[in-house]
Formats: sequence, C-alpha cells, structure tokens
Amino acid sequence: MNSINPLKKDLQIAAELKNGAQRAITIAAIVAEALRSIDQDPILVGGAAVEFYTQGGYSTADIDMITEGGPELVKIMEELGFEKIGKDFLHPALKIYIEFPGRSLGPSEKFSAIKIGPRHLRIISVEDLIVDRLCAYKFWKSVLDGVNAMLLLEIGEVETARLQQRAKEEDVLDALEIVQKVMKEVIRRKLSRKEANQMLEQGKMNLKI
Repeated sequence: MNSINPLKKDLQIAAELKNGAQRAITIAAIVAEALRSIDQDPILVGGAAVEFYTQGGYSTADIDMITEGGPELVKIMEELGFEKIGKDFLHPALKIYIEFPGRSLGPSEKFSAIKIGPRHLRIISVEDLIVDRLCAYKFWKSVLDGVNAMLLLEIGEVETARLQQRAKEEDVLDALEIVQKVMKEVIRRKLSRKEANQMLEQGKMNLKI
C-alpha cells in the first residue's frame, strides 16, 4: 500500500521524539490515520491518554486504542512495521507497543477530537478517563490509578456534573470523594507525592466493594 509509506517515515520520526507525551500522541495520530484507510477511527484510551491530558505528569510505554479490529487492522499494522504478539502489536525497530483492548467505548462514555500537527485523533473524555482510573483505584486497589485520577482532576478541564454522574453510574463516588479530599490536602498543606500516596493508600482501605 503506497499510501502507508509516508506514514512509516512519520512513525520513525515520531518514535524519536524525546517528550514522552508528545511521542505517544503523535504515534497514535499516525496509526489512526492509517486505520482510517479501512474505515476505522480509533479512540485513544488508557495510560497514553492520561499522559496527554497531564502533559507528562504520568508516563507509559504502552499505547491503548479502541477500535473494531479484525484481519484488515492486522494487515495495516504489519504494513506499518508492527508484529502481532498475542493481543499486542510491537514495532521491534522503533520500540513501540500498541494494544487494541476493545471494539468500542461504553454506552455512556464520550470522546473528544483533538488536532495533532496535520492530523486529528479521537481521545476518551477526561471525565471517563478519571472514572476509569477511579474504578482501578477502588476495585483493584491500585494507588497509582488513584494518583492518576488526582492528576487528571488537577488540570481543571473537568465537567463536574458529568463526572459526578459517571462516577455514580460506575459506583465510584466514594473513591472520587477520597481522591478529591487528598487533592485538597496536597494543595493546602503542600504535601509531597509520597505523602499523597500514603493518604490514598489509607483511603482505599475505607472503600467498600
């Protein structure tokens, strides 16, 4: 596929970017453009979405995207230089890891369209991303995800009413309250990251499943 060749070159350039957040989002936009050739328009989710919204406040080596999948996707990814390993795609030369963990967002979840250079990319809404992290904090007892939820809240771009509604739907209002309380204490008392982690560690013990 000749149209893939320019994207392969852009992918190589993107892989060399030093800024982790910029690297991940640029790679995701390139892959999304390639997949639109087969009428798939993926949505960035997971850690790379957290990394984008927090501008590097959290870093990850993985890129997770939601799309339909199927044999045509595998073919496009192989043409870009990726190898399929289980459910993941690895670009050995560029050390890029991409996973497609689902076919679509949940019925209540939303996405935003963002511009990355000359390309556009769909990304899960910040409210749904916070709720996703709160679910991991509450149900999987992941303090790191509690920290990520707090980092996302700190960016100040949240629709409060929608966040409350989504947290209620996913039964994580209690987790949201704990994270918000810790965030206020961090600001008021100028706590360190370690102290914030300790508070979130204590807070998760009070969450009833």
